[in-house]
Amino acid sequence: MSEAPASALRRPAQRTHLWVIAVGACALLVLVIFEFFVRSHTGQRIEHAMFHAAEHQRAAFEDGGIAPNWLLNLSIAVPALFFVIITLVRQRFIAAGIAVVTFVAANITTQLLKSTFLDRPDLSSENGVPWLMNSMPSGHTTLAAGAAVAVFLVSGPRQRPLLGFLVAFFATAVGAFTFIETWHRPSDIISAYLVVGAWGLIGGWLIMRAEERWNTVTVENDTSPGGAAGLAWFLGVILTGASALCFLFAGGPDGVAAVTDERQATSTWHWVAGILLSVGPGFLIAGAGINFFDSETGRRMRGHPLPAPQTLKYPVPPQFSHLYEV
Repeated sequence: MSEAPASALRRPAQRTHLWVIAVGACALLVLVIFEFFVRSHTGQRIEHAMFHAAEHQRAAFEDGGIAPNWLLNLSIAVPALFFVIITLVRQRFIAAGIAVVTFVAANITTQLLKSTFLDRPDLSSENGVPWLMNSMPSGHTTLAAGAAVAVFLVSGPRQRPLLGFLVAFFATAVGAFTFIETWHRPSDIISAYLVVGAWGLIGGWLIMRAEERWNTVTVENDTSPGGAAGLAWFLGVILTGASALCFLFAGGPDGVAAVTDERQATSTWHWVAGILLSVGPGFLIAGAGINFFDSETGRRMRGHPLPAPQTLKYPVPPQFSHLYEV
């Protein structure tokens, strides 16, 4: 039997260097966000304007609250339910185990970064912004986004685009919730998305390598991430761009300085900017993730066999073959 041409089969996650680059990009973006929003005067002043506006809006709705308190629990319970269903129905036990480890690792990383490695300098005497302890990355957002990404990891290649968009929806809903409730600043939330994204890439590479058959599709019946990925990219660009426009509507640099110098001054535009900035980047990361996972999914020509399960490296001697009979 002649050997099939190499182009007939592309194994999933074959370009490991791209996965390493993607994980490195997530880590680099966390450092960039930290340096600007946490360690610089300008970043601290911008985030104070948004956070101060959120505190003012929350105080105005003290009685009933402006965000449903059940949202955080729902955003974890719904992905957990889907995770269990997919795991049991599709019997994706290896993928489920890796996804659980990924979820735990992302949450441990967030807590280590927040309490050990990322330190917020006290610039209050120089920029007039009250000094607060570091809260980057957001533990609440990491928890919800990690649970949603676990569902994305155990799903099949054809379901991933749609589930990737739903992952972004649940994660960003919690991101907006944590900002509105003044638990975290936008930089905390964005960095949590990136931490989960980095570990999602690591878990995704392991799953694709461990379960090649599940992550290979025929070229004739290929996946199409266009709709879900396009919608995620569209919302990400629009919402992130709109957050910048809100700062212009609030007076630009002068509006930010007014919040810093006059503690009671606040702008609803800064509040809206904080919400949008807590949501938009999440959809951008989701759009990139959907496209990346689709590009790394294995492809084969119709009629070409799926990747065979791993076999023994050396042939079994005939006199011992009966020991391997089932």
